Amino acid sequence: MSATALPRLQDRLGLSVLLSYSAAQFGLSAMNTLVNTQIPFFYVDTLRLPATLFGLAMLIGKLWDAVTDPLMGHLTDNTRLRMGRRRPFFLIGAPLLALFTILLFRPPDREGEALFGWFLVCFLAAFTARTIFETPYQAMAPDLTPDYDERTRVAAYRVTIGNLGDFTGAIVPMLMLAFLAPRMTFALSGLAIGAVILVGAVVAFAGVRERFDASGLPKRPLAENLSRIVALPRRNRPARLLIIAYACAVFATTIPVAVFRFVNRYVFTATGLEATALGPTIERIGAPAFLDIAVILGYFVGVFLSAPIWSRALRTRDKKHGYIFAFLYLGVTVCGLFLIPSDLGFLFPLLNLLVGAGALGLWMLPGALGPDCLEWEELNHGQRHEGGFYGIWMFVQKTGGGIALFSMGFALEAIGFVPNVEQSEGTRLGLRLLYGGFPLGVGLLGALVFTRYPLTREAYADVRRQLEERRSGAGSDDS
Repeated sequence: MSATALPRLQDRLGLSVLLSYSAAQFGLSAMNTLVNTQIPFFYVDTLRLPATLFGLAMLIGKLWDAVTDPLMGHLTDNTRLRMGRRRPFFLIGAPLLALFTILLFRPPDREGEALFGWFLVCFLAAFTARTIFETPYQAMAPDLTPDYDERTRVAAYRVTIGNLGDFTGAIVPMLMLAFLAPRMTFALSGLAIGAVILVGAVVAFAGVRERFDASGLPKRPLAENLSRIVALPRRNRPARLLIIAYACAVFATTIPVAVFRFVNRYVFTATGLEATALGPTIERIGAPAFLDIAVILGYFVGVFLSAPIWSRALRTRDKKHGYIFAFLYLGVTVCGLFLIPSDLGFLFPLLNLLVGAGALGLWMLPGALGPDCLEWEELNHGQRHEGGFYGIWMFVQKTGGGIALFSMGFALEAIGFVPNVEQSEGTRLGLRLLYGGFPLGVGLLGALVFTRYPLTREAYADVRRQLEERRSGAGSDDS
């Protein structure tokens, strides 16, 4: 990298930049949550796609991501266009992502194994388009600011607006399902999410400019660049530990979101509120639908109430310790499901208020930590590879979620789950274990891994100081 390529420290980013950049995350998060909360239940329980075939599609998708994500990282790092090397892909990936999200939630009029081909093709196409859009989008983040605390602010804005997208992608279908048939509900939901994906991409494209000028950098051959991208976690210890911990975080937050509708329908026999003023509403829409809506509301109330607490704490505390705490907190909290009697389902939304607060920490902190690893990469290896790093990052994000859904599909078979019938006591216990036990184990693993992460606030300040000194020395040599 040239001596003049290092971003300079700057004042706080303007609100318009933060909001414009974060706007794209609204549609991406809405789509991701719609998939994670509804795809398993819609295809497995409603459309009767065998759970093993559902899991197989998840596995194939992740193998495909192993190819496309590093390739997209290479492509965005080597793009040299007047409008930038990241922004052009917003206009390519977003329309494709919108199209295949619509098709994914509008399957043909068939059921069971006959849906496997449609589901697999639409799923692969949607997440390939997501790679084209989101990898360059994420790779822009390190160039917005090099400041340790300002990066936390960028992450906080992006995650907060993303949470609004999560909330939209979760609650709107739940409300619609109370009044519409599942196929109509998800056809309309896919159409709406496709629209917000397009709007968010246009806002981000128009409102944020790339600060880093890559026109003077040489293009690297595909084989050379891919080898450096694939080897990045091996040579970059902070990135390696963050990537492993992030995979644990994705897994730990995906499973509860994917399984809660099964819990509401098959574990709880009553809400405990039937004798209250809410009784007529519960009777009209059914206890499972009532709990679905209440759980989503509880989860996101926890997310939004905890956002200022997380932001305030991370301005004074170290991001490393905050991430470890988030793992431990979420892992312990989800186990509260084991304490809720089957006839007091109203306690489950209250539990999810606490779960949402922990999930926010696991979402917010990686976005603030990732750019720091790229500064370490530049100091120790002379290059940054933003596109390559975020290509791996997107692969881990999708793989963690995919493995979680893949595992869930086979776990449902293992615990004896059968759609649309009363479940055995062992199956109901298995559903509780899926929601609480798995995330606890993965959360403890993530916390343990991240205790070895080296880039504390003080360590990052030293990395930044050395880079500034190198830049100043290179500038003196050139003069």
